[in-house]
Amino acid sequence: MNPTDILLSIAIVGIYTLIYVYLKSKHNDNKIIIKLFIVGFVYATIITGILYYLIKFIAS
Repeated sequence: MNPTDILLSIAIVGIYTLIYVYLKSKHNDNKIIIKLFIVGFVYATIITGILYYLIKFIAS
């Protein structure tokens, strides 16, 4: 895996996570926002991993 691919994956996960937290956070409680951030990060990591390996499989 190239360093560029790793950085791109991290950026995509960050964007997905921020969008997820922004759309879900209508709360002022920090615990709920942190929980949403963790859940969003996990979802985004899984989605990015699946997309990466799918693109890698199609490209090869």
